[in-house]
Amino acid sequence: MAAALLPRLEAARWWLAPPTGTPHLRVPCPAVGCGWAEKHAERTRVAFSGQQATVSAVCLHHGPYESVIRPDGGGYLDLSTLYRNVVKELTTQLSPDTLSVMVKGADWMSGTQLVNGALLAAGLTQGQIPARIFGPQIVTLTGAKLSKSLIRANQAEPLADEDAWMLDTRKWPGSADAYAARLLHANTVLLSHPRHFFRDYSTEEFARLMDTKTRSYSAT
Repeated sequence: MAAALLPRLEAARWWLAPPTGTPHLRVPCPAVGCGWAEKHAERTRVAFSGQQATVSAVCLHHGPYESVIRPDGGGYLDLSTLYRNVVKELTTQLSPDTLSVMVKGADWMSGTQLVNGALLAAGLTQGQIPARIFGPQIVTLTGAKLSKSLIRANQAEPLADEDAWMLDTRKWPGSADAYAARLLHANTVLLSHPRHFFRDYSTEEFARLMDTKTRSYSAT
């Protein structure tokens, strides 16, 4: 589906990359042990031949290289988060008789305006855009989304030792059965009423919810 979108890039590019109009489409350098890819696609070019796309880029270490992308496979294609979401929603058109529902975190509520614009630019109608459900997300004390990748890269404040299981379930202080039961209960609570589901939870509040042993829970 990424290759199918490429011929419509001129129409969709400002939705896929509002600051520059250059969608972040990357292919890694094929040199052994390299894998370098141009982050902002300044020197990346795409040429089409039927259903095949040839992506040309320049590695700062090994010079020019190419990668051929086909619907049935081909080279590795790395897309920005926004671009990937557009491609994922386009794949729903592969099964038009199936009701597709996208489940996203609440942090994507504003971003889906850009996704919608790109989908329409790619040729979909309003009625073809899949339905979406925005679920709650876990946030830190600052209100920012709990980011596993930033914490692991030491770019965000780490979790307290007792909450380390939120990043690595193997650190849950109990049995796997107990973890599964608590998680099932927590999800049952979140789905029991819109006031529980359509909101965010701090790490402390989610830990408290996971500690709750009764079926009664009031989120205000």
